[in-house]
Amino acid sequence: MKKCLLGLLILFTINITAEEYNSSIEESKLSQILKNGIFSTDLEVFYMDRSFDKDKSSIPNTKALTVGGILKYESDNSNKFKFGFAYYGSHKIGDLFTREEGTKTNLLQSNGDDVAFLGEAYFQYTLNNIMFKIGRQRLSTPLINDHDLRLLPSVYEAAIIKNENLSNTLLEMGYLKRYSGFVSKLSKFDNQDNKWGKDGLGYMYIKNNSVKNLTLNAQYIKALSNVNKEGAPISIQDYKNLDMKYDFFIGNDTYLQAQYGGNSYKSASDSSLFGLKLGTNLYNNTSIVFLYNKITGNEFKVVEAGPVYSDWFQGYNNFEESQALGGQVTFNINKDLSTTLGYVQVESFNKKNVDDFNELIFDGKYNIDNNSKIRVIYSKKDQSNASEQLRYDNDILNGGNEDRNDFRIIYSLSF
Repeated sequence: MKKCLLGLLILFTINITAEEYNSSIEESKLSQILKNGIFSTDLEVFYMDRSFDKDKSSIPNTKALTVGGILKYESDNSNKFKFGFAYYGSHKIGDLFTREEGTKTNLLQSNGDDVAFLGEAYFQYTLNNIMFKIGRQRLSTPLINDHDLRLLPSVYEAAIIKNENLSNTLLEMGYLKRYSGFVSKLSKFDNQDNKWGKDGLGYMYIKNNSVKNLTLNAQYIKALSNVNKEGAPISIQDYKNLDMKYDFFIGNDTYLQAQYGGNSYKSASDSSLFGLKLGTNLYNNTSIVFLYNKITGNEFKVVEAGPVYSDWFQGYNNFEESQALGGQVTFNINKDLSTTLGYVQVESFNKKNVDDFNELIFDGKYNIDNNSKIRVIYSKKDQSNASEQLRYDNDILNGGNEDRNDFRIIYSLSF
């Protein structure tokens, strides 16, 4: 009996020791994953001044100076698994403007408060060139991307699968229900039931360059329900875009792009988008681009992106029935300094006449060193007389828009 008890005690002790050993191995693996993770910082100081034509507009000018960005931790991807968390913030600095003046710049919240929230929180697993990712994350597709036009990008609560097993092909599928809104100007994620339906959006995206010198991008997004939570119908049933780019043998980096897209509407005419872009390099340090866009049938809408060639830096979303013709020239002065001049003329086919203007843009970029850069953007937007008359006829439903000038200085620091 004593020998039996002694044997059981030895086995019990061995079992406990083995469990403690396995536990310590797991703890060691976890601590190693955490220890080998990466902290990154993308900071910006962002100044923006938007002014309106005071002879015609009673809209107050708006300006802001904020500092912030993204503080991120991403774990080591040992065992093909990793996770990440990121703080997003935009904070008022100085006394050059009041909080009320800064609300319309999208650098502060709509009530003038600072922006501060958990912008990214995701888990990711990769196996045999197939990546699964779920949680708050940035997306990069033609019709759903981070639209990084202000200090903070747009981010999404989504689940995605990326497959890169096929030769020269990327396949991506995803589901999204909420997002942070245009350029994360609020400290929260909002449901989009009235736009996307009560069940959110599902999408497919494919990128292929199997044919030499030809790149294809195609995306289709479907509202998974035709109604919102209250049972009311949503207007947009789907979003689609096809973009083709062909690089010519002649010239220096000469290419032709063409795009087609549109939306299916529940109870209205569907929209159609058509675009062309031709670009080439001159003298090895100067590039030139000509572009054309046409939208017919109804407004062309995206989830959050600027796929339209003539979209520039304004961040439009509801593109009216219109026609746009423009171009831009970029001077690469040296490896650290470049400037771009652009001009676009947009003619509206819609009685609201919002997208009826011409716009001149200057965009200058200078890399100070490997970690920091500065960017200066100036745009002058001149609405047509017809658009201005509608804007100031004391009937807000009539549409129209006002002249405006935008000036931005962005200093970026990453490490």
